[in-house]
Amino acid sequence: MIDKLPWDTAFFGFAVGKTNVETLDFFDEGAFVKSASNFKLVYVFANKPLNSSLFADPADVKLTFQKTLKIENPEMKFQVFDPDLYAYTDLQKLAFQSGEYSRFKTDKGFDPKDFYRMYDIWINKSLDSEQSVVLVEEVDYKLAGFVTLDMNESETAQIGLIAVDSTVRGKGVGAKLMAQAEKAAVQAGKKNLRVATQQKNISATNFYVKQGYTLADQIIIYHYWNL
Repeated sequence: MIDKLPWDTAFFGFAVGKTNVETLDFFDEGAFVKSASNFKLVYVFANKPLNSSLFADPADVKLTFQKTLKIENPEMKFQVFDPDLYAYTDLQKLAFQSGEYSRFKTDKGFDPKDFYRMYDIWINKSLDSEQSVVLVEEVDYKLAGFVTLDMNESETAQIGLIAVDSTVRGKGVGAKLMAQAEKAAVQAGKKNLRVATQQKNISATNFYVKQGYTLADQIIIYHYWNL
């Protein structure tokens, strides 16, 4: 019923599991509690709200938006993060801003330091991976925003992290980042681009719709803690 997550377990230093609950009609609460006793934390993924005494409010409602890419002339020079031009600490700060609504930050069950450790690892993986690219935008010669683009063997590219510095929001930086990501994806032979955000991040959801993205998927995530 519950699968152990090796990476999360090693990262947090306690047992973490994951399970999917399609409907409460066939959900055995007793069996779940017994199985969950082997973990300190269980991520419970559901397509619909779970009206069960075992689960409080969702830790996250993950919305995934998708756009079919139709760019006739995708040729352009990209602004890729260059450690010789930009300080890594500035990119790191943007990465932390990208996770403002992350369940790993908003759930007080986690050590606050773990959020920063996780996002630091995430941005470093994007910099090191041959299947990822980190694109940036400047304002007044300063790093103003970034987006990570992950590309595997499928026809769909995925935005991992994206953020615009809080001091320059509303100046079109986000739209420029998305344009870079879309053209980079097309140049790589991708037909679609996906990006995920949290339902409570209203500004992000409105922004993606304005950029021509439509809702492709919604997952409700609960955190079941054995405290």
